[in-house]
Amino acid sequence: MYRLIIKTILLISLFPLAAQSNEMMDSFLAKEEADLGTSAYLVLAASGQISPEAGIDDALSWIESEGLDSKFSSLDPERPVSYGEFSFLIMKGFNLSGGIMYTLIPGPRYAAREISYRKWILGSSIPGRAVKPFEALNALALLAEEEL
Repeated sequence: MYRLIIKTILLISLFPLAAQSNEMMDSFLAKEEADLGTSAYLVLAASGQISPEAGIDDALSWIESEGLDSKFSSLDPERPVSYGEFSFLIMKGFNLSGGIMYTLIPGPRYAAREISYRKWILGSSIPGRAVKPFEALNALALLAEEEL
């Protein structure tokens, strides 16, 4: 648990999310399941795809503008984000290449396998399961450690 807290602090200090309000982060961490809107914002702001000053609507607009909306069950920002969808956001947001199956059929299913292989999200790698907020932040912290 101590490592998770350190990694979360590392994540927040490494990425230019200073404009992010404490209330948004507190609200996100208080949830049982990570929501699509905040998760998309965090991934896309951390990856530089959107400005840290942008908001959730900008993150969802980026998904639509990239033609990725068909890979999500819906773009309702309040709904829980699945492991597969969150993995897909990471892969696309950070422009990561994947294995042969992800290369041939890019989408949440094979993005989940890639993220599981890289061990960025701990626990079950079932593409349809909901991601917990601490898992989302931990995944971004692990990604940041690899990029250093």
